[in-house]
Amino acid sequence: MSEVQPKVGNGADKWDQAIIVVGAGPVGFRFIQELRKNAPQAPVILFGNEPYLPYDRVRLSALLAGQDSAENLLLPLDELDNDPLFKYLCKEIVSIDTENHSVTDSEANHYSYAKLVIATGSRAHVPHITGVDLEGVFTFRNMRDAEKLKARTTRSQDLVVVGGGLLGLEAARAMQGNMTNITLVQQASRIMNQQLDDEAAVMLQSQLESMGIRVIVGAGVKGIVGDQRVKGVRLRDGKTLKCDSVLISAGIKPNIELARKAWIKVGTGIRVNDSLQTSDPDVYAIGECAEHRDKVYGLVAPGFEQAAVAANHMTQGDSQYLGSHSIARLKVVGESVFSMGDVLDDQPYDKKQFFSYKTKDGGYRKLAIRKGRIVGAMAIGDWDEIPRIQELITHQRRVYTWQILRFRFTGNLWNPASNSPENWPETAVICNCNNVTRGQLSYAMDQQGCCTMETIAKCTGATTTCGSCKPLVQQILGSEAEQQAAPDSRNLLITSLGVLAALIAYLMVPAFTVSTSVQDSMRLDLFWNDGFYKQVTGFTLLGLTVVGLLMSLKKRSKALKLGSYKLWRSLHTILALLCLVILLAHTGFNSGQALNQWLLINFLLLAGLGIVISLAIGMQHKLSFNVGQQLRSIGFWGHLLLSWPLPALLSFHILSVYYF
Repeated sequence: MSEVQPKVGNGADKWDQAIIVVGAGPVGFRFIQELRKNAPQAPVILFGNEPYLPYDRVRLSALLAGQDSAENLLLPLDELDNDPLFKYLCKEIVSIDTENHSVTDSEANHYSYAKLVIATGSRAHVPHITGVDLEGVFTFRNMRDAEKLKARTTRSQDLVVVGGGLLGLEAARAMQGNMTNITLVQQASRIMNQQLDDEAAVMLQSQLESMGIRVIVGAGVKGIVGDQRVKGVRLRDGKTLKCDSVLISAGIKPNIELARKAWIKVGTGIRVNDSLQTSDPDVYAIGECAEHRDKVYGLVAPGFEQAAVAANHMTQGDSQYLGSHSIARLKVVGESVFSMGDVLDDQPYDKKQFFSYKTKDGGYRKLAIRKGRIVGAMAIGDWDEIPRIQELITHQRRVYTWQILRFRFTGNLWNPASNSPENWPETAVICNCNNVTRGQLSYAMDQQGCCTMETIAKCTGATTTCGSCKPLVQQILGSEAEQQAAPDSRNLLITSLGVLAALIAYLMVPAFTVSTSVQDSMRLDLFWNDGFYKQVTGFTLLGLTVVGLLMSLKKRSKALKLGSYKLWRSLHTILALLCLVILLAHTGFNSGQALNQWLLINFLLLAGLGIVISLAIGMQHKLSFNVGQQLRSIGFWGHLLLSWPLPALLSFHILSVYYF
């Protein structure tokens, strides 16, 4: 990223009572966006102290891993280019004069303010150990850190990451790009010890180790070894890990020095009230530098909430900030990880109940319930219900006994058929980073005409930070979102229409009569009357049915790797067509009686529901997402339920034929 020159506005008088924002990170920029909604005529000056255009720090890990470009990390500052009441200055603010309502930059320039917002964020916490000043020791909090680490990957052979939190894990994975040997050292007994329990942490650790990252837990770092350059890391148990680079990711330290020098009250962070005001009512603090009710939040989502409240209060609104739930919902080393609320069993007198479930694909889900309400949840792996669970925790809604029972047996609280995002409560959060709810997305679609991902992002901010909510947003867009055709859609449509034609023929054509003379040249009735031909068609039909049932295992078994899934799906529909044709030959369009009739009905219903599934898949690019999902769900569950009685009905049919 290139360095920028200060942007200078025209005129001077209008800036005397400007709103000044110190800190050009995502939270400071979000405050300006929120302020512009309520006070478009207020003069605003944004100060940044880095030689880069304002950027999204949340995605620095993706930049380090080579998965994103620096340009894609830029915040949309160009939205304000034509705003005559906005200035961005790349200057470091070094002091605040609260008595005279002014700030001073590093070049001794003074700027007056009517209101001041401190959004200086935090820096990496560097523990007090020997050797932290050696060449080859890095931190990872800003763009400059990312550039230094990226340059180091070409030379480093052995890297030790100190700290097993969110950022430490992401940095460890990103630094693997150039065949660097990575060792992650965590002082606590498990990685991500603030978000995950022992079982979830072990699962995530196994995932790390399968990627070639060595993990050492329960081992604190005593010091970094070397003369001028790093040569190793000495652990508290006396062992030394040889390395040429060390990345310290041991938490954060709020940047409070500017406030402290101005005699603004500070603790761990800059202390604020529910309006985000500091001890000086004209000075606000938001983001990772702020301490609200003795708590500092190290995630971006609470900072965005604080930005909205501060902007509202500054423009005579009555919003109050009552705190945020600590939510971690992101991709960690390629694995979906979610943790929210009070989910750990670390308080002996806290009467919480815990329920956990392991999914078939190796995932893990856990709920913490107190007095009939979910107070915490965590998950390793994908879980469609996360936004709804987040809404339950946030609004302290009751969870019922049958929901807990369903979770214990299936890993879900709700029926999957009702789990479409369109059916979620309006308060369910879809975009966690920007706190965008389902109701806000629906309003943007219905009232503001937003019908694409781009317009939704512009109107609401959803998908613009980490991007993990894009699938949910696309589901809510429904028919307006562009759906892709299934790779085998043409084959599915052709075969399903063939099955449909055979099914209609069976229902519409009357039963064939028995031939009146043995001298007829074409005795079709032999197929359903002659014992030999009836056995040939019957056992052929039986064999094809068994093969069809076994083919359904392809989707549920990783051991069956022969051929692609779409090939097996196409073969399954062709098999259904063959079964119907042979069924016609076997019965002569005669529905039979008693069990034989039930067997025939079972066959025909299976074929009909198979047609529904095939048409829903083959035409998914023509149908809305929700309609397609409902058709597939109805077809799938009906197909599955009707498959169970089929073997029993076939067995009775065969026994009755040979017995009688």
